Amino acid sequence: MKHGAMPKPLIGLSCELKPPDRARDFSSGKEIVVLNREYPQAVERAGGNPWVIPVLDNPGLLRETVLRLDGLILSGGDHVAVAGSEWRRSDTICRKRTAHEQALLQAALDAGLPVLGICRGMQQINAFFGGTLWQDLRAWKPEAASHRKGKRGLRYRHRIVLEEGAEITAWLGTETLEVNSAHLQGVRELGTGLRVVARAEDGVIEALEAPGTAALWGVQWHPERLGDHPAGGELLQQFIARCAGRHVRMTGDLKVG
Repeated sequence: MKHGAMPKPLIGLSCELKPPDRARDFSSGKEIVVLNREYPQAVERAGGNPWVIPVLDNPGLLRETVLRLDGLILSGGDHVAVAGSEWRRSDTICRKRTAHEQALLQAALDAGLPVLGICRGMQQINAFFGGTLWQDLRAWKPEAASHRKGKRGLRYRHRIVLEEGAEITAWLGTETLEVNSAHLQGVRELGTGLRVVARAEDGVIEALEAPGTAALWGVQWHPERLGDHPAGGELLQQFIARCAGRHVRMTGDLKVG
């Protein structure tokens, strides 16, 4: 690091927990923690220093970890376990991860960290604030268009409309754009204090924020896979710029990343 240069903001990344029956052969039947490499790569490109946070049952260590961070991204993955939400495929619900990320999000909010939820991460945020989920849009909300096009995966895109005046809208510089889509769950009843800031044309909630309280945002799409697209690289750059602002205010030149 050059003398006087500020270290990049340290961005925590949540990861998946795979049970033994879905883990790889090399895990010898043990649970494994995994994260698609596109997440840390995207954070690095956007100006952050990625730090992967494993799923651990140690609240004290979790709080200690959060205090070292400048921002937090809740990543995508298997479905969120939410009380009161109908579900037909319980094998894909990771209750350990859900509980871990509830504690992680609480620690981040207590510390005043900027938080961005991506796909499952947005759903986790909504559940944290008492909201509910459509567990399978295809089955429970038949009027919605498909948001997961089979083998096309994240190559499938659809149009969204953003709310005028929302911070994410200002970040992206437009009120309409196309985003990628690969999800079965969706936000149903909005959590307390959250605001919808984008919807798909079929009404499915695509982005939310907590205005006037916490630096908290959620997007249903996958910006880490959109490269230089405004909903990808630009979104992440703007988020990490917010984290960098907090970094400067909290630590100045004293913190070494």
